[in-house]
Amino acid sequence: MKWKSQLKTKPMNLFSKIIAVADVFHAMTSERANRKKQSPFKVLEMILHDDFGKFDIGVVKTLLVSVANFFIGSRVKLNNGFIAEIIFIDAGSETRPVVKVMDSKQIINLGINRELYIEEIL
Repeated sequence: MKWKSQLKTKPMNLFSKIIAVADVFHAMTSERANRKKQSPFKVLEMILHDDFGKFDIGVVKTLLVSVANFFIGSRVKLNNGFIAEIIFIDAGSETRPVVKVMDSKQIINLGINRELYIEEIL
């Protein structure tokens, strides 16, 4: 019966924590019959702030950094309707990157301009 004690080891617990975060992230960023999908940045911000303590913070931070870096150079739609490009992601403020508005070339730091957020990845 030695194998039963191996099932309760820490790596299995870590995997379940990763699956829990991934499941919530996927559900919230996917189109559903009863609601539209949300941007990965908004979802990660909600997981970090609204659900703080419900998930393993190390797993959430790892996902946050990975997702944020993946979208550098991507075009996004802001909640004010502007189309912009993600040009920089500041460590510690990964859910609120620096963007460049396509029409005006204006640079906006979403970490400072808290009323703006990424509504959609284009």
